Amino acid sequence: MKPVELDLMLQYRYLSGLNAYQNQLIYIDTLADTNNNDYTQRLHCLNPHTKEDRILLEDKRIRYALVDDELMILKGTGSNFIETDVYQLDQKVCTLPLEIHSLYGFTDEYYFVTANSLMDCPNYYCMDEQEKKAYHTKKEKNNDYLVLDEYPFFYNGTGFINGTRNNGYLVNKKDHSITKITPDTMDIEHVIIDGNRLYLLANDYQSMKKMWSSIYQYDIHTNQLSCIYKNESMYVRKLAMVKGKLHALASTKTCISGQSFYRVEDGKLTCVYGTEWMFYNSIGSDCRYGSCKNSLTVGGNLYILNTVEERSVLQRFDGTSLEFMTNFEGSTDDFTFIGDDLYVIAMKDMKLQEIYQVKEDVVQLTHMNDEVLKDKYVAKPEKFTCFNLHEIRGWALKPINFDPNKKYPMILDIHGGPKTAYGEVFYHEMQLWASKGYFVIFCNPHCSDGRGDEFSDYLKHYGATDYDDLMMFVDRAIEIYPQIDKERLCVTGGSYGGYMTNWIITHTDRFKAAVSQRSISNRVSDFYYSDYSYDTTYENGIPLNADAIELFWNRSPLKYVENAVTPTLFIQSTEDYRCPFPEALQLFSALKWKGVETRICGFKGENHELSRSGKPEHRLRRLEEITRWMEIHVK
Repeated sequence: MKPVELDLMLQYRYLSGLNAYQNQLIYIDTLADTNNNDYTQRLHCLNPHTKEDRILLEDKRIRYALVDDELMILKGTGSNFIETDVYQLDQKVCTLPLEIHSLYGFTDEYYFVTANSLMDCPNYYCMDEQEKKAYHTKKEKNNDYLVLDEYPFFYNGTGFINGTRNNGYLVNKKDHSITKITPDTMDIEHVIIDGNRLYLLANDYQSMKKMWSSIYQYDIHTNQLSCIYKNESMYVRKLAMVKGKLHALASTKTCISGQSFYRVEDGKLTCVYGTEWMFYNSIGSDCRYGSCKNSLTVGGNLYILNTVEERSVLQRFDGTSLEFMTNFEGSTDDFTFIGDDLYVIAMKDMKLQEIYQVKEDVVQLTHMNDEVLKDKYVAKPEKFTCFNLHEIRGWALKPINFDPNKKYPMILDIHGGPKTAYGEVFYHEMQLWASKGYFVIFCNPHCSDGRGDEFSDYLKHYGATDYDDLMMFVDRAIEIYPQIDKERLCVTGGSYGGYMTNWIITHTDRFKAAVSQRSISNRVSDFYYSDYSYDTTYENGIPLNADAIELFWNRSPLKYVENAVTPTLFIQSTEDYRCPFPEALQLFSALKWKGVETRICGFKGENHELSRSGKPEHRLRRLEEITRWMEIHVK
């Protein structure tokens, strides 16, 4: 078998955007564009019965919406003006003076659109050309200034969001006139359409975003937007129409992991089905690109992705109970229906993404990635466990040409989140390392998703139980596989995995090399300039006084840097607003002062998604840096 090489990822096709269209399937495949150090996308139309697969469109980025059985393509104009061109496939329909996020069919007369609105110019959409030019001229004069007066002020992958909102608009289908139906200050998070009514999950705020979003109803007959649930205590994440009734997926402040189904009625949320699940696909991989849906209402039932144990599954909620629609090892990434027939984009059997029909069996329809992995050594995950309060489950990948009489270096790879999870899916980086002669081990410690509230409780486990889990898992791997050379151990991880890598190097000297990616080293500083702190204030409160600051500092790897001796490489992106660049700089500087071998490889223009959707050359360089660092220290 041939090894998996570093640049093989340039040949992978990533699938997304699966939907039913005129009794066929449409989807997007994305491929690295090596000439331009970017990606190119193709919109496909697949007949699931004949397997005929036509390419409808090819472009650098493809955004589409299905509206009234029409395929609508959305394209930014590329000018300084905030505009979106709308096409019916290849025929231009109009140019709207809006930076459109989402386009929906609403009534016979109107589309409903959510679009970016600027607080300093909320009526941009109804200004004439001269007024628009004047606005942009004024804006350009202030390009050298960054003024912040709101919180949160930036978001990873988006940039600075200070003074912006996602507003709602009606667009007339005939003359394309625009009517805003939400206040300038309202930020829409989720939309449900039911006949002539819109239901909006939104956060209406000035200066400081509220902790909890409320639910609003818009009735086109009365032209009234009204609040039907004013939220002061629940984290509402999603809305859905189930059996003709409005439901919300929400959790209480004390529920760390799970969301439950609530009926929205009479200004209250009434729990109709309790769970300890988060209802999204949290099975990680570095072999995805593009947007996939999380939920869909069909026939009055809600179909929704969920992470259960070590799998991403599709479940159906009928108003009273949950039923599995898929439950195979691997990851269900996207889904749609043609009539009663279910189709999914999935990663299964250690393959890259393909489209499958789910019947009594799961039948593969596409073969986009078969050839690229043909004759390659794809290490099969071998599952094993250890015990620490709960069963800790994980896997090992054996090195290529494994010889039981030889000794091999080992890499512990730690996932992000912490509320994501590993499963039996293809990871390019892990397969590369197995092909380079490493044992690769990975597990789901406490705080991981898919195991319920007690297992995922951050307050109890973060930076404590999870560290013990990982060290016990390493010990168990060495016990099961005596071919692992315990004198040549490496550790790496990204995001939460980067945090745990930092924690490990400041609490043990057993690893000969470490690579900390998009990490956190100081939880006090990270709280104040990370984009996710707003959503995690319930974890330890807010570090506004000495006692609270002490709680955050106690869980900061930087506090324990005097113990660090492990040669450590930091991988960080300059526009990572989830785990900002200074988090790596702080620990890097401390290691330098201590005389510990260390290095930072920073990627300009990249964000938190470097390993998954960064520019192809940057993704290659990242993995090259990591692999070289390990080879220098253990081979």
